[in-house]
Amino acid sequence: MEDDSKEERRPESVLTAYRDRLKVLKQARDYSSRGDIPKSVERYSTYLNTLATYFKTTEDKLSPALFDAEKEISELLLISHAYWDLSKAYDRSPNLHKEAVRCLDQFVKFSIGFKFQHINAQMLKKFIKRKQAHNIKAFSKAHQKIQVESKGCFIATYSFGTEHQVTNDLRDFKSILVKSKIGIRLVEFYYSTSPSVVNLFEKAGATGKYINLLFLKPFLYCFSKMVKLIK
Repeated sequence: MEDDSKEERRPESVLTAYRDRLKVLKQARDYSSRGDIPKSVERYSTYLNTLATYFKTTEDKLSPALFDAEKEISELLLISHAYWDLSKAYDRSPNLHKEAVRCLDQFVKFSIGFKFQHINAQMLKKFIKRKQAHNIKAFSKAHQKIQVESKGCFIATYSFGTEHQVTNDLRDFKSILVKSKIGIRLVEFYYSTSPSVVNLFEKAGATGKYINLLFLKPFLYCFSKMVKLIK
């Protein structure tokens, strides 16, 4: 996380709690497996607040940006699952649905872009299919977001790169499409065919690059401008 010199600036109580955080997390999981939800929630909250205090922030402002995505991938996974269990626990009470949605948002935030994203998406999908969610709309929305973000815009990325504005605009358009059944089918068709299209361009070598430069790029650029008008 942070170097030892920075750790030394923190109170010993904060450092001790941070070093014991995984013990607290294990307790939370044990309580959850035994069905003791109140104690599980308390332990999960302690774990997350310990991390927040370590980073000199509040629990609701915990962000993946505070962590090293490569070195601390295991911790990021643990955090996502802590929020997942909290969202399910809060979902049990109608008075706590707002908190359930907040934890779901955190779960999504700590899932997108990481190697375990697909696993988390499948876990959420199974939970919805089993009809275990009370606030089904909130859980479905979270699943939709993870699913949409988990797949890249292959052709746009090939033409413009991952972070180009055109690529981002087309990602946004994808988010609009999946709000309807027809749109979902279009997105699924796109994902089933676009990898092959990109593969053809790459195999074509110089020819593929020329076609991309003269035809594909201009088309995607114009299409992205149309997308902005639709939004």
